[in-house]
Amino acid sequence: MDKVTNAILVRNEATVLEDAVALKTTGLTIDYENKSCGKILILISNTGSAAKKATIVKGDSLQGTEDLEISVTNGTTVGLVIESGRFEKVSGENKGKVMIKGEDATSLKVQVVELP
Repeated sequence: MDKVTNAILVRNEATVLEDAVALKTTGLTIDYENKSCGKILILISNTGSAAKKATIVKGDSLQGTEDLEISVTNGTTVGLVIESGRFEKVSGENKGKVMIKGEDATSLKVQVVELP
């Protein structure tokens, strides 16, 4: 499965963000293993001509009860910080990852920033 590369911010230092990755209908994974501070910012941009939905897929722990669907208006970027307990995979091939899927394969792009 494709993945997004996390940009890791350091206090008092400018950091170049990783390029946004196209959010596919089959999904991407986000690395949640290095979350010592517990804050990972997900940025989702919509370059399409209509609003599109991104879905954060529920995790496989006790807290993983339902997907989170986010509507992103065309021409905008949204940011969100999620609870790892609800969305992180704790076992299997994608252990330590969060999965995110797009409504289509062309409009939505994702960047990930690990906050200090």
